[in-house]
Amino acid sequence: MHFSHTTTQAIVTLVIGVAIVIAVRFLLEFAYERYERRLLTRDPGAVARKRTTFNFVRRVVVALVAVVAAWSVLSLYDATEQLAKALLASSAVLALFAGLAFSTPLSNLGSGLLVAFTQPLRLGDRITVGGETGFVEEMALIYTTLVTDDARRVFVPNAQLTTTMIVNRTIKDPRRIVTARFPVSIETPVAEARSALLEAITDLPGTTGAGARVTVGEINDKTVWLETAVYGPLDADVVVLASELRERGLVALGSRGFL
Repeated sequence: MHFSHTTTQAIVTLVIGVAIVIAVRFLLEFAYERYERRLLTRDPGAVARKRTTFNFVRRVVVALVAVVAAWSVLSLYDATEQLAKALLASSAVLALFAGLAFSTPLSNLGSGLLVAFTQPLRLGDRITVGGETGFVEEMALIYTTLVTDDARRVFVPNAQLTTTMIVNRTIKDPRRIVTARFPVSIETPVAEARSALLEAITDLPGTTGAGARVTVGEINDKTVWLETAVYGPLDADVVVLASELRERGLVALGSRGFL
């Protein structure tokens, strides 16, 4: 099969471009991993912040290198080269780029870059955004992926992260709170019922133990609601913990005749 000089040159340029993209990705990852190992000894708390920023910036750099490589190939052909010159010579090109900057794809890219540096969230954080709660698994150029407690993956457009309130449940207090409510009769000695519940839930397996509390909630004509709360680690299985919390509470109250 005979290839023209231009086609041969395009193939060589494409191969070199792909090699450069792979090399840039590898070198960035290699350099960052060395930096992260040093950072772990100096400031372990900063690792999540730096990894979040690096992952997003790496994607941007690799994407830009890929675009340059693709354009280098296309510019070898007269048709695409003339089109590029016409666009660059046109005064409307600035308006075109300005319009694109505010369109959905590029606004997601810009928002992702903003979030990666300001960091209202980090990789591994547990957040609530748009009514969905989960762990931040990945920040891509367009979407951020959350993994919910029931293993669903929710893809949140990056633009939404800068226009919607984000509740970060990891920063400052990386614990999971598990709650349950128990009804007792209005005649029940509330102090004794609270003590019984607190004794039962303080050493609940899978929780930190510290911070367990029992408070008096809603009261009506016949019932007092006691509200319990315990704290587990960030990766706790809250469904199982909540079940065990309710079971222990019912046993503790039932054994003392408070139910």
